Amino acid sequence: MKVLIVGRFEGMGGAERSLIPLAKELKEYHLKLILLRPPKNYHFVNDYPGELIIPNRSLGWDGINILHYLKTCLKLNDEIRNADVVISTSELTPTYISWLLSCLHGKKLVADVQANLSKWIQDSNNWLHHFFASWIYPQISHIRCVSQGVAEDITRCYKVPAENLSVIYPPFELDKIIQGGKLPIEDQYNYIFNKPTIVTIGRLTQSKRFDLAIEAISNLRQSYGIDANLLILGEGELRPQLEQQVQDLGLTKYVFMPGFIANPYPYITKSQVFLLSSDHEGFGRVLVEALALGCPVVSTNCPSASSTILEGGKYGLLTPPGQAREITDAIAQILTNPKLAQQLREAGLQRAKDFQAQTLAEKYKTLLNQV
Repeated sequence: MKVLIVGRFEGMGGAERSLIPLAKELKEYHLKLILLRPPKNYHFVNDYPGELIIPNRSLGWDGINILHYLKTCLKLNDEIRNADVVISTSELTPTYISWLLSCLHGKKLVADVQANLSKWIQDSNNWLHHFFASWIYPQISHIRCVSQGVAEDITRCYKVPAENLSVIYPPFELDKIIQGGKLPIEDQYNYIFNKPTIVTIGRLTQSKRFDLAIEAISNLRQSYGIDANLLILGEGELRPQLEQQVQDLGLTKYVFMPGFIANPYPYITKSQVFLLSSDHEGFGRVLVEALALGCPVVSTNCPSASSTILEGGKYGLLTPPGQAREITDAIAQILTNPKLAQQLREAGLQRAKDFQAQTLAEKYKTLLNQV
C-alpha cells in the first residue's frame, strides 16, 4: 500500500513528535512524507524511514509566497494521484487542501486531529476556518483523534458522524525518552535542583497558563513554607509578562526560564513534580513523557487530555483549570508525602507503557487497512 503523509511542520509540536515513532512501525507500507512548508527545524525528520519531499528551501518563507504555494500544491497533486491512502497530519488548511485533491483523484483521506478544533478556531477568530471545517470535516473518509475529548468536540461542533472517527493515542518511543532522561543537563542549571523542583514545559502562550504555575510557587512558599524552585522550559510571546510577574512576586531567585531546551528529559528526571497548568490541551504529550521518566504529575483537568492520560487521577493529581490554590495544594501533597510520591512514580511508569509506539501502531494499521 502506498501511503502519502501530508504535513505542515514548523517546530517540534505533537504532530511532528508523533510522526517518527509511528512511521517506524509502518515499515510494510510504502511511506512518503511531503511537507507543505519548509520546517524551521529539520532534525526531527532525520529518523524518518520513508521517502521525504521537502519544499524548495531556496524560496524561503517571507509571508505569502505565491510561487511556493503553486509549486507545492502541484507536487502534492501529483503525489496524491499516485497514492492509495492519504494521511493529513496537520489540521485545518493542510487538511482542506488534502481533502480537495483526494476527492479530485478518488483517494481516501485519513485526517489527524490533535487538538480541540472548536477551541482552536475560536482562539484564531477566523470565520473562514469555521466555515471550511464545518463543510469539509464531515465529508472526510476517516478522522483519527488523539483523545476521546477531541472526538466528542469534533462530533458536537462539526457534526462529524461517529462512525467516521477513531481514537488512537499518539505513539511514544519510550526507550528513547528514558535514555534521554539519563543524559546530563547543562552545568549552568545544576544548582536549580539543589532544592525541590517543579518543572513545566510548553510554549509561553495564554492557554498554557504558566502564570498559575508562578502563582502556585508563591503560594507554596507563603502557605506551606516549602522552599522550592519552578523551572519553566519553553519560549513564546508571553515571556515579558511572565518575567514581570516573577519580579512583582519577588520570585527571581526561585523561578527559572531558560527558554527552549532540545532535550528536556533529564530536567524532568531530576525534578520532584511535573506540572501541567493548561486551560485546554488536545492530548498533553508532556504528561506521558513525565510518567515514563518517573516524575509525579500534577495537572489541571483540562478537557480531553489530562483525565484520559491520568485516568481520572489514578496516575497523577488532577486540579480544576484556572485554580492556582488547588495546584499549590496538590504540589504540596507530593512534596510532603514521600509515600504518595513513590506510589505516583511507580503507577506512572506502568501507565506510560500503554502509549508504546508498537502497540498503538497496530491500531493505526487496522485503520489504514479498513479505509
